[in-house]
Amino acid sequence: MLWLPALCSSTGTLPVAVADASAVALESALLEPDGAVDILSSALLIDPWLVRWANCCPTTHASTVAELAAHVSQRLSSRLASAAAHPLAYTQVDDLAAGDFAAQAAGLLAGATQSLPHGEAAVHSPHFFRAVTQAPSQSMGASIDYLRVAAGIGWRLPRLVQRLAWYEQLESDFDTALEQAKLDAMKELAYGASHEVNNPLANISGRAQALLRDETDSKRRRMLASIDAQALRAHEMISDLMLFARPPALELEPTELAKLVDQVVSELASQAADRAIDLVIEPACESPIASIDPTQILVAIQALVQNSMDAIGHGGRVSVSLAREAHQVVLRVADTGPGIADEVRQHMFEPFYSGREAGRGLGFGLSKCWRIVTLHGGTVKLESTSPAGSLFAARLPLVIEES
Repeated sequence: MLWLPALCSSTGTLPVAVADASAVALESALLEPDGAVDILSSALLIDPWLVRWANCCPTTHASTVAELAAHVSQRLSSRLASAAAHPLAYTQVDDLAAGDFAAQAAGLLAGATQSLPHGEAAVHSPHFFRAVTQAPSQSMGASIDYLRVAAGIGWRLPRLVQRLAWYEQLESDFDTALEQAKLDAMKELAYGASHEVNNPLANISGRAQALLRDETDSKRRRMLASIDAQALRAHEMISDLMLFARPPALELEPTELAKLVDQVVSELASQAADRAIDLVIEPACESPIASIDPTQILVAIQALVQNSMDAIGHGGRVSVSLAREAHQVVLRVADTGPGIADEVRQHMFEPFYSGREAGRGLGFGLSKCWRIVTLHGGTVKLESTSPAGSLFAARLPLVIEES
């Protein structure tokens, strides 16, 4: 027999005893979730103390053993995880105490069985359930099933519960942890690659420019100019890599984001007009002030707006809005593009990844925006997407005005 901590005030602060057989059933239910309801039903039918412990939760409204088993199976790991932290949890008791509790359990079961109407199964009987949960304890002969000993269950069950709780937490955090680990690895790769690639690029560009100065053949001049341009393009990519891997130190100052948004929209206005894109700023009730590095955040805003314009291609609308929410300033950029496919979402903030075909941009805009905003202690997320468009939101720390 094992002790489980009380989970509700009705049992006071005293621990609740359950049989070793019940502990084995709990272990089996954790390992076989598909059959947990049947496993728990069988255990509850032979252990009234397990019934009382399971029925203790304030959110439990069961009226039969079958209903109680279904309810417990959905929350078993979390309830046992909290129990495992209790100093008295899963403590093996002596034979005398086990015999006393087994006798009382047998008495409760005998009384509950006698209360069953003819032909009614105990597992589905409200009469049986009430008799177990409400009748006072009484001493009778010990149940052999109740006293069945499972060697080692005293340490196996809590260890299993703690390990399962760890796995559940790991699963819930897995996507976030994987994304962070992936981006961290990319930062290290970018930092190393930038040093190795920049020197050859500078050499290529320098030689192309030197040859271009003395070249008179128009065809060869075009070829040399193309070599130089592509080397500079690669250098720009490396610069973005360096920004991602080792960005400059932030120089924070209280800044009105509305002014930065105005500047970005003004700079991109001619490009938007050429592509028949309606680029607008939504009116705001106030002009929130954020604690940011204005130079870097300007780059982030431009990258976010440019990404939406590139997603549209030609025609459509991109709107930028600012709002104050709790202790954050929220910049939202909405577009009427085609939306973002599921296979693209998991790569959105990766350097050089682009949902467009090859050659249509470096695919660095969102990753650059993500890097800058997260350095400020903020977040960038895709709030919604559909075939009618997408909505991105960047959140930054708000400067709290002292009263």
